[in-house]
Amino acid sequence: MIGSREFDDRDPVWMRFAGSLAVLWPGALLWLVLSAPAAMSAYCSDVGRITFICGVTNVADLAQAGDTKWVIGSDLPNARDPQGSFYLFDTGKKTAVAVPPAKILIRPDKKTWRDCPGPVDLRHFSPHGLDLTRSGGTHPTLYVVNHGGRQAVEVFILDLAKRRPVFTWKGCIIAPQGFWPGAVASLPDGGIVVTSRGDPADPDRAGKLGNGQPEGAVAEWHPGRGWSRIVGSEGMSGPNGVIVSPDGKDIYVAEWAGRRIARISRRSNPPVVDRVAVGMLPGNLRWAPSGTAVFAGGQDATVQQVLACWDSNAVNCELPFKVYRMDPATLGLTEVVGSGVYGVLGAGTGAIQVGTRIWVSSFRADRIGIFPVR
Repeated sequence: MIGSREFDDRDPVWMRFAGSLAVLWPGALLWLVLSAPAAMSAYCSDVGRITFICGVTNVADLAQAGDTKWVIGSDLPNARDPQGSFYLFDTGKKTAVAVPPAKILIRPDKKTWRDCPGPVDLRHFSPHGLDLTRSGGTHPTLYVVNHGGRQAVEVFILDLAKRRPVFTWKGCIIAPQGFWPGAVASLPDGGIVVTSRGDPADPDRAGKLGNGQPEGAVAEWHPGRGWSRIVGSEGMSGPNGVIVSPDGKDIYVAEWAGRRIARISRRSNPPVVDRVAVGMLPGNLRWAPSGTAVFAGGQDATVQQVLACWDSNAVNCELPFKVYRMDPATLGLTEVVGSGVYGVLGAGTGAIQVGTRIWVSSFRADRIGIFPVR
């Protein structure tokens, strides 16, 4: 089966895809317009048992929308494609559609988010890490790291009772000074945990990360209390993905440049920190549907290679990646996606389990990958 999506010649996702190929192969756009189905089929061909959903750009993170058929993806912009958005993936049809900014409602809750300076600017939206709360029924809260116009966590309410989920922006939490937020995880009491891979103003940031030296931070925010650093996170090199146990007592952090995953257990004071080496640059962390395992994905490359890709205009960075399943109790690792580049899919950031398949995200690709569980 060929991983594919439903296209319309007015669809912004299709136009982005066609435009990317036109840049890669001058003169190809007319051919693509005349024979789009055939072109897409060839370009999106399976690799063994691995299929793809193509025509989506830089889907850095994925989050399943409760018990629905929908998966939300973040479209992280780059210099080639500066406009970011959300994607909605239909897990039944294996299709994707971009959420037009005009379809996102702006209804600020100034009482709850009274320190938010104003609505998100969807013309410069740059979504990165996602977290969808476990509570809320058909109206859960979606926290989204945003780099567009401000470094912040934007707060949306999802309406999952509609034919397609409806996004309503409600407020924001401005990141602390010196933070470049990457990932967010919600706490049971209404707070959040946010990671920063480093201070953008630090001229030695790239060098520190390249050498695995301390850089970046992990902080938490609570209503009425503001920001504070998380005890036990000191000395990490490039904190990236983060998840929290359902009771909020255990925080798992992907130490990107440190090539390990840390568990900060706040069941005692001071917290107990345990770590496991992963032999890659770990990106996103995601709970398995059972809640008894964690998926950890990341780049099997050097920091310098990833930063060069990040700064480039490449449509696809063919950097090897891999995915582990981790036991949250023992931190034991089982490889579920071996190190490699699959077709042109590289620069993997993480994975979620959808039914019996593993969906893999990437910070620099025109597709996501769907892998068999092993």
